[in-house]
Amino acid sequence: MRARATLFLALAVCVPMPTSGEAPREVRAPVWVYFESVPGQSAALPPRKELSDSARFVVGGMVYGWKFSYVPSDATRGVAEFFELSPVAEIAPNDPRFTLEDVAPTYPRLNCWAVFTLDDSVKRWVTYWASVNIPNGRGRGRANRDEESEGIRKAYEAAIRDSIRSYARTQEKNKPKEILGEVLLKNAPRLFADEGYFVADVQTLINIEEMVPYREF
Repeated sequence: MRARATLFLALAVCVPMPTSGEAPREVRAPVWVYFESVPGQSAALPPRKELSDSARFVVGGMVYGWKFSYVPSDATRGVAEFFELSPVAEIAPNDPRFTLEDVAPTYPRLNCWAVFTLDDSVKRWVTYWASVNIPNGRGRGRANRDEESEGIRKAYEAAIRDSIRSYARTQEKNKPKEILGEVLLKNAPRLFADEGYFVADVQTLINIEEMVPYREF
């Protein structure tokens, strides 16, 4: 069996917890969605619901992060690339620590600031990330504009995968069968549109727990 230590993720470096008497610290990220769907497509969710879902995904990745499993593609072995993110914890729509601020239409987009207030319940994550040296990563990913809010999520996931793949190449000369670990959005990611695609740029903290080599199989 694979030994996997559970590591809890938080934005410790960028947003430290307050000392006694200080105002609560916050995680903040700009988030946007389109008002209208692509011509010929029907929107799956109202813009406000899409905005909230995207915001909770982004801010959740900055506060808690994800566990991941990444299988690099290998043409000589007939292995297709596989990547899966599983949230360490999710932010509920009614979480009192989560708010959407400055919601404003700027056609064709609906913009806001997603805000999550850090409290005592996340101190253990903050303490962990402040006490160890976690490697940094950077990545870019994209997904089709016509996938609407699902395309936004896929662009973020592709960017996170790219950051893990790029970092892993610096650590292991031989391509592994699988990489297991946890990843955190270090700062607010950047999302923009480019010629029919959503494009996401991310900075991450990456904890690789295990690289499984092919010789074990």
